[in-house]
Amino acid sequence: MTPSANPELVVLQETCRALTRLRDEAAARSLAELVVRRYANLTQADDDEAKRSFFDFLVRAFAPDPTAVAAAIAAYQHAPGATTAHDLWTVSEAPRLDLFRSINLADDGIHTLLTMRADALRLRDDTIAPAERDLAYLLSSWFNRGFLELRAIDWQTPAETLEKLIEYEAVHEIRGWDDLRRRLEHDRRCYGFFHPSLPAEPLIFVEIALVHGLATHIEAVIDAPVPNEDLTDPQGAHPADTAIFYSITNCQTGLRGIPLGDFLLKQVTDELQRTVPSLRQFSTLSPVPGLRRWVDDRGMHVDSSADGLRRLTAEYLLHAKRGDEPRDSVARFHLRNGARLEQINVGGDPSPKGEAESFGVLVNYLYDPDQLAENHEAYINEFRVAHAPAVGALLDDERSNPTGS
Repeated sequence: MTPSANPELVVLQETCRALTRLRDEAAARSLAELVVRRYANLTQADDDEAKRSFFDFLVRAFAPDPTAVAAAIAAYQHAPGATTAHDLWTVSEAPRLDLFRSINLADDGIHTLLTMRADALRLRDDTIAPAERDLAYLLSSWFNRGFLELRAIDWQTPAETLEKLIEYEAVHEIRGWDDLRRRLEHDRRCYGFFHPSLPAEPLIFVEIALVHGLATHIEAVIDAPVPNEDLTDPQGAHPADTAIFYSITNCQTGLRGIPLGDFLLKQVTDELQRTVPSLRQFSTLSPVPGLRRWVDDRGMHVDSSADGLRRLTAEYLLHAKRGDEPRDSVARFHLRNGARLEQINVGGDPSPKGEAESFGVLVNYLYDPDQLAENHEAYINEFRVAHAPAVGALLDDERSNPTGS
């Protein structure tokens, strides 16, 4: 069956046309629910060709009117001002944006729109890119930080949300309910951003270990026994002095490219400073996901000694570039936030995934509240990679230009 002959697709397309013509909100909501169900049917049928045809339909059938756009441009050029600028902006906006806004009237509308964008990104087709960009434009407004709620997640959190943690965890797999419970014990913290339209669905969450000093091995974090003493008690014998962000998981592919993680870590750091006053430093224990690929692409010989891997990782993180920025995606994320590359840990992740991605290397990015703004500005304006002197010393060359203390 060709996509154009697919009855599910035909009904979906005609329902979308009808939805954009309605002005009564109650009637529009009823049709929006039908769009949600029809698109869910395509998802359940795993019908990518029908989805590709649907996105192509959105691009063709709901594009701006070129004649109206040309007339608005001429009017603005003749009499530039606020009114003609607004008229140009109005006619330039694709009608599919109104369609997406109408779909959001349905109970599960926002989830459907997230699924649509995830599908459009996955299909990687330039002809449907305008629909994907319009979805990104709306979602970036609807998932603005002002609409998000930071929520602590613990063992008392409803099971529906806890199940999502197990499902979505992308950095270090949660091996069932016992493993999850260990990650929510009194020496651990977990926070996530939630949206009012998806109250049980974390958009992004971070897992934190409260420890003594910088953690260097992920197994020592994940498999550590539960301490007998309360590490959050400032009057205790050995209160925790370090918070380790050891896993950050983006849960919604449909929100890719929409910044959530930088806000999350900054707000969580503030919350930890308030609730665990003994903490003195805040750091990640992060993967280096592009290291081995970079080595393979260059056909490099690898000195597999500990010192050799430290030098290799320092060279990669400080000098391997994608444009002006570091090649490594995790490094770009933390450096933009104002963090500093603090330490390189050989053997930090001996798992098959860790070995395959980075020869088992993990690194610490230090979030020093007193230096975040300065480091962020230096990175944004000069692409300077803030790093500890010990990291720069691994390369023993003047290019290192260490920053921080």
